[in-house]
Amino acid sequence: MPYYIESDNPDCSGWATVKEDGEVMGCHQTKQEAIDQMVALSIDEGIDPGGERAEPDELSEGDFVAWDSSGGTARGRIEHIMIEGTLGVPDTDFSIDATPDDPAALIRIFESVDDGWEPTEVMVGHRFSTLTKIDPLPEPTETESRQIDTDPPQYIANAASRGLELRAEGHGGDGLTDKTIREARAMARGDISEDKIIRANAWGSRHANSLDAPQNSDPDADGWPGAGAVAHYLWGIDPLDPAPARAWFERKAEQIKAERAEMTTDTITRERDSVVRMVEFRAAKSDDGMTLDGYGAVFNEWTNIEDPVGVYRERIAPGAFKRTLGMRTPILQFDHGSHPLIGSIPLGRITSISEDAHGLRVKARLSDNWLVQPVRDAIRDGGITGMSFRFRIIDESWERSRADGMEERTIREVELYEVGPVVFPAYEQTSVGVRSRQALDALQDPEVRSEIARILANGTDIESLATPSDPAESHTEEPVASETIHASVRTRTQRQARVALAQIPKGKK
Repeated sequence: MPYYIESDNPDCSGWATVKEDGEVMGCHQTKQEAIDQMVALSIDEGIDPGGERAEPDELSEGDFVAWDSSGGTARGRIEHIMIEGTLGVPDTDFSIDATPDDPAALIRIFESVDDGWEPTEVMVGHRFSTLTKIDPLPEPTETESRQIDTDPPQYIANAASRGLELRAEGHGGDGLTDKTIREARAMARGDISEDKIIRANAWGSRHANSLDAPQNSDPDADGWPGAGAVAHYLWGIDPLDPAPARAWFERKAEQIKAERAEMTTDTITRERDSVVRMVEFRAAKSDDGMTLDGYGAVFNEWTNIEDPVGVYRERIAPGAFKRTLGMRTPILQFDHGSHPLIGSIPLGRITSISEDAHGLRVKARLSDNWLVQPVRDAIRDGGITGMSFRFRIIDESWERSRADGMEERTIREVELYEVGPVVFPAYEQTSVGVRSRQALDALQDPEVRSEIARILANGTDIESLATPSDPAESHTEEPVASETIHASVRTRTQRQARVALAQIPKGKK
């Protein structure tokens, strides 16, 4: 059931986030807070946000609207309004009666393309009571064409739409997952990820024998459509003519795998599958826990990166997170799940994550328990002010700078896994994202990382660590007790931790 925002709900003095049936999910002082909750709830349930609700008399010609269709949420712009009479849809036999209490609108459909929306030649008619007013749709932006065209053919989109219709009619059984339904909605809209293509190719081969059953391949057979037929439709494969979709999935899967295997720049393979980048965030006190609020990525800002195969610049293009946010919400973890005590246990939950014109906006709440408390205290006291996010690069492009000849990578699409605070971020979101070699080498020692965590958990000011190192250890020919040796090792570990922390540039802590 879609979620909406309203400015005139009787139960809220400001803005309200509501279900389609009118249930109030939360009251907010600002419109942005209501939008954030609407988006978070929609992502959690794998549905599209409904947008801003408007009363029928608030709609006018030129407004952008959304409505439910068999293939998911549709979007369009009102071309004409009929207050009273019969509204006909051009080039069809369809007409709709309009009344002053529920006028009818002639709507031009918009289709998602690249990073925007384009109008089609299709016109539809709808009553005002079925429409939701939305913000103007962004214009498509010019982007470089991908080496592999992953736009699904119309027969795959049609199959997915048919699967959604059959499921709505009660067919398909209980074995269908929410993820399959979400991805079917995306395919019906013409969106499909490379990961889905690879999985669909394997799924189609694995379940081909299910079409041997008449209820899955013969519309005239008893039991049609069977669960296998509905599943095939939802995966974009028409069970009555599966060959074209199977061939397309197989061909594209092979192309994607070959491209990933050959993704090189001057014969040097770059990291793509487990990339970590820095996130700067703000910590704000709240009644129910620590709120993390900031940008997980800033669009179109160059950062110098150094990895084992060289130095290059990198930036993230707008729209890079568009598909991944529609598929999953990343996990909130501490130190990428490597902390010896907390491990991979989530620190809390992400309440809102979405793209805006500036970048990837992330809001999250930390849990209130003894395990998370040291991390919360370190954040509160300013000991930890960095956060990282881990992702896999789906689409990228490389060029060489004309100014200085440095290689430049533009990340166009990613699959986002997790975000969260870290003791020592892998990269800074600054002009140069590389630590000194001394600091990097020290961080390879688990004991040093543990000591850094202890220092920061105590609220130590990082800038105070940028002091001359401790006096050198004294040497003596006298026998040394074992406890003294242990203390000496501990001292070296502390010194290495201090050296690593002292490498943090001033103002970047």
